[in-house]
Amino acid sequence: MTKKSIALSCAVAVFATPAFGVVFINEIFLNPPGGTDSAEEYIELLGTPGMKLDGYAIADLDGTEEKLFPLGSIPPVPLVSPEIDEFFSLDGLRLGDNGILVIGSGLIGTYPEVLPDSNFRRWRNTNDVTQQDGIWNGLLDTPGGLENDGSKTFMLIRNRPGITEADPTNPIGLRWGKDIKHDTELVTPVLDNNDNMQKDQYGDGNIDRGDPNNLGGTTLDLKGASTPGDISDDLEVVDEVSFEGGRGWEYDLDDRTVDADSVDGGLPQRSVHSLDDPNGFNPDALTRVDYRTKGDGWAPVAGATGEMLNGNNWQDTATEQWIRGDTGVSVTMGVVPGPNNFYANVANPDPDAVQPYEVNVPLWLDDGVGVDYDFTVSMSYQVIPGRINPLAVPFIPGDTDRDGDCDADDIAKIAAVFGNDNWIFSNSFDAAPEGDEGDPATQTRPWDVDATGTNGIEASDFQWSLNFQGDTTGQINGVTYDSTTPASGGVALNSNAGVDVTVSASTVVPSGRALSALEFGDYVELTVSAEVTGGANATAGEENGVMQYVHDVVIDSGSVLRVVSVDALGSFATTRAALQSSAGVDGDLGMENVNGYSTSFIEGLSGAASLYRVTLRAIGDGSANVEVAPAGMEKFALSTPEGLKVGHTNENGNPASSSYTAGFSATVLPVVDDEFIDCITGPSGGILIGCDQFDYDQDSDVDTEDYHFFQTAFN
Repeated sequence: MTKKSIALSCAVAVFATPAFGVVFINEIFLNPPGGTDSAEEYIELLGTPGMKLDGYAIADLDGTEEKLFPLGSIPPVPLVSPEIDEFFSLDGLRLGDNGILVIGSGLIGTYPEVLPDSNFRRWRNTNDVTQQDGIWNGLLDTPGGLENDGSKTFMLIRNRPGITEADPTNPIGLRWGKDIKHDTELVTPVLDNNDNMQKDQYGDGNIDRGDPNNLGGTTLDLKGASTPGDISDDLEVVDEVSFEGGRGWEYDLDDRTVDADSVDGGLPQRSVHSLDDPNGFNPDALTRVDYRTKGDGWAPVAGATGEMLNGNNWQDTATEQWIRGDTGVSVTMGVVPGPNNFYANVANPDPDAVQPYEVNVPLWLDDGVGVDYDFTVSMSYQVIPGRINPLAVPFIPGDTDRDGDCDADDIAKIAAVFGNDNWIFSNSFDAAPEGDEGDPATQTRPWDVDATGTNGIEASDFQWSLNFQGDTTGQINGVTYDSTTPASGGVALNSNAGVDVTVSASTVVPSGRALSALEFGDYVELTVSAEVTGGANATAGEENGVMQYVHDVVIDSGSVLRVVSVDALGSFATTRAALQSSAGVDGDLGMENVNGYSTSFIEGLSGAASLYRVTLRAIGDGSANVEVAPAGMEKFALSTPEGLKVGHTNENGNPASSSYTAGFSATVLPVVDDEFIDCITGPSGGILIGCDQFDYDQDSDVDTEDYHFFQTAFN
C-alpha cells in the first residue's frame, strides 16, 4: 500500500491519535480457556459516556495461519482463506453511562462482571428480546465465534459503503459483512525462506480495495481507491489492532512501520498498529491499558536511520498500549464475580520469543519489580468485561491532545473545527484529511465527542470538553467505573430537570432617537443576555452557568435594517467566526449561527450575563422586527435544541427549557432629499450638528460618496 500525507495545521485539528477517536477497541477476549468460547468471548469498546454508535461497525479480519501452498496447487482457492470472520454492525447501540459497551457471544447472564453502568449486546441471535441479542452482520452467514488461531486484525470502522442495515438496497452491493473475502490475489512463484522452495502465495497481505484480482474474490470498498460504484463513501478506520500467528496475514491499514525489519528472519516489518511478533503463543486476549502513545520508538536495523527525531522508528501503538497473551482460570474466587479469567504468566518455551512470557505487556508497565504488572504472581491481571481495566490510564473525554487532562489547548482544538461535519481521521485512503505519516504521538484529528453521533463537531462535543477541563480521572460522579464503588471523584453532571434559561435583550440607539423613529443611517446595538432562572446550582464544582450559545438573529423584513457586526461580550468568545453567515442581502435578513462559548461555569447564575452584541444599521425606510432564536441549522437544532448549553449538566448540557424575550421592533422614517443636501459639507468638511446619520461611509464628512449611498437606498 502507498500512502500520501497532507499536512494540516494543528489549529484546524482536534484529536491527536493515530488509531482511534472518542470510541476505541478496549479489550478483546477471543479464546477463553476451557472451551467456553460461545459463552465468554467478547469485544469491549470504550469512549465518551452515552455516545451513539450509529454508522460504526466492528470487522474481524481473519488472516489465516498459512499463506504459502505447494507450487501449482492454486486454484482452487484454499479451503481456509482470508475473509471477514465476523462482522458486527453497531447501529442502534451506544456506550454505557461509564463509556463502555460489551458485545459478547454468550447470554448476558454469562457475563456477571459487566457493571450496570456498562451496556451489553449479544451478537448471536436467539430471537429473544429479553436476551439483548442479535447484531446485523450482512446476512451472508449466521454469526458464530471468533476464529482463535492464525493472524487477526480487528477494525472499528465508520461510514462503510454499500449495503448496511439501514440501506439494504444500496446498488453497489454488500462491501462489508461476514464471510466477505478481502484478499484474493494469487502470487506465484514465491520463495519460501523456511525450506527454500518455490510456492504459491494466497493473498498479497493487502486488502483488495476494489483493485483487479485474479481469483474472483469479493473486494472491499475503501474511499480513495478505484472501486465499483460511488467512491465518495467515507469509510473511516477509527481503530485497529492486529497480530500475526503462524505465517498468516495482518491487515493494518496504516502504512507506517515501526522498524526496518522484523526481529525474526522472514517475518514482515511491524506496522504501527500491529503487536510485535508473538512467537511461541497465539494471544487469547488483548487488553488496552492506555489510549495515548508512549515510548521512544524502536531502533532501526544496523546502518539505518529512523524516522523520529531521536533516530528511532515510530513506536508501535499496539505494543505500547496493550497487554496480550494466553489466559487461564483461577482456582479461587477473583476480585469480581464470574469465570475469573486471568492472563497466565507462564514462561514462553519458544527460543525465538520476543518476551520471556506468554503474556506481553508495554515496556512502561513492566518495571521489573512488580510494582505495576507482576509476573511473579501466576494470576495477577484479570480479564474483565464491562469494567475499566485495572492498570489502565484514564480516558479523559475532551483530551484532544492526549496529554492526560482537558485544558485550554484541547478547548482551542475543539473550537477550531466547531461546526464541521463528520470529520474524523482515516488511514484507509491516500488523500486522508490528516497525515498518515509522522509520529503517532503528535498526529492530530478532529472527533465527534458527544452522544449525538451524527452531527459532526458541534456544541455538544464542545460542552464535553468544557465540562472536563482540568480533570484527570475521566470519570463522572455517581457512575460505577470499578468493581465496588461509584466514582467519588471526577466531573459532576447533574440532572437537567427544572433547569430553565431565560434569554433577554436590551437595545441602545447611539443617536438617541427612538426605535420607532429611526432615521436613515442610525445604528442599533442589540445586547443579548442569558440567565439560569430555574434550577440554578451554585455549589462549588457543580455550577451550571451558561457556557455556550448558537443562535439565529432574524430580521423579518428586508432592506430596512442590516447586521453590521457581532461581538462576543464578557467572558464569552466566538467559537468559530466562519460559521456566522449573513442572511438576505448583506445581512438585511439577519445573521445565522451566531456562536460563542465561555470557560466559566458561573455565567448567568447571579443575574443576566451578557453573551454578545449585534450592531445593526438602518438602510431604508419601513418597519422590521428583530428576533433571537435557537439556531435553525439542522445539526444545531438537533444538538442544541434550546440554543444554549449549561455546565455540569447531563443531556449534553441542554437545559430542560428556555424562554426567549430577545427581540425588538423598529421603524425607519423616510428621508427627503433636501434634508440630505442641507448637511453636505464636502470632503474633509466635517459633520454639521444633527447630520451624523448622513455620514454613511463613516469618513467624518458628508459628501458625494454619502450621497451615492443615500441615492441607492432612496431609489
